[in-house]
Amino acid sequence: MSTDTHVTRSIKVPLRPDTLKWAMQRSRLEVESLARALRVTPERINAWREGIEQPSYAQAKKLAQKLHIPFSQLFVPPPDQIQLPLPDFRRGPAHGKEPSPELVEAIYDALRKRDWYRAYRHSTPHALCPFVGSATLDHHPEDVAQAIRDFVPVQALQRQTTKWQQFLTKIVESVESIGILVLRQGYVATNTHRPYDPAEFSGFAIADEVAPVIFLNNRDFVARLSFTLAHELAHIWLGQSALDAELDTFEASTPSEDFCDRVAAELLMPSSLFVETWQGGDPFERAQEQAFRFKVSAWAALRRAQELGLIREGEYREAFIRIRRETKKEKRAREGGNFWTNIPIRNSPTFTKVVVQAALRGEMSPKEVASLLNLRLGTALDYLDRTAASFKVNHVYPS
Repeated sequence: MSTDTHVTRSIKVPLRPDTLKWAMQRSRLEVESLARALRVTPERINAWREGIEQPSYAQAKKLAQKLHIPFSQLFVPPPDQIQLPLPDFRRGPAHGKEPSPELVEAIYDALRKRDWYRAYRHSTPHALCPFVGSATLDHHPEDVAQAIRDFVPVQALQRQTTKWQQFLTKIVESVESIGILVLRQGYVATNTHRPYDPAEFSGFAIADEVAPVIFLNNRDFVARLSFTLAHELAHIWLGQSALDAELDTFEASTPSEDFCDRVAAELLMPSSLFVETWQGGDPFERAQEQAFRFKVSAWAALRRAQELGLIREGEYREAFIRIRRETKKEKRAREGGNFWTNIPIRNSPTFTKVVVQAALRGEMSPKEVASLLNLRLGTALDYLDRTAASFKVNHVYPS
């Protein structure tokens, strides 16, 4: 053992226990998981959390890495204001506001899944997603929309479905098939008492050339989620991570947000087809018809009509007021139904399948499955039993 290695292991670091607790809560790391990552006992982690013991310099460096915080932050009180790890492009009332604990947990949970899936994908051939970062702001939005359409047959899916929820399910399946994880959640983990606020965020994109992720806030209106998904796809094509809110009701405030809005609008509502099917007459009625045809919100359809010069400003404002009134009657997306079938919806069907298969092959423990899928250990064990037959893998996972 070198002298430097001995020194880093012997020097004790006086980290702040309250900061350690805060960082663990923010990163959704349980004591057992963190102990396993640092190769120490859970009792040692608890001793650090209570200020009874102190980690070595090497342990503290690794601790900061696992908790996604700067090393120096271990020595200062928890921050009064949270700095998000994604560029914050939120519009409307959420613009400039500090994120809620629920939003922070949603982002870090998605990042944790990204990190695990990235490590998994690195061991497989053709790991890179060539479309990530393939577009720039210098490209024409119509060209980028067509580039996405080459991977995701949006218009064919619109024709095949009659309901917004059906279309969302189909387009998510298509997006997942090209290597993008899509998480659809309405609350933190399985805690229905901690719902996400759609006014705070609609969704976000994590642009990663190996493991790109899109998160959709399932508490938002069903009709709005397709535009959010299309907007986040544009961010992925730009190679730009982003946090968004109120996409189809407030104007974009940055060039990249305006660009992604235009790409999303063209992707879902191609200009030539939209103009061809816009019959004129009452803008409110026409917007409702176009919303159904293209599986978007009436707001998005009305805004598209204005952008294409099909209605005047006064007509737009009048119809907008009526749509806003009617929107209060719309249904938000829900996670009701079968608990077990919602697990892959919440955690990405692709991600869930890969995690379960790894566990059934004995490559990870049920505890790790529970942590990655935000389940209790007993629930994770039940889920592994339920899915083993469909994945045709023998039970060999460790206890």
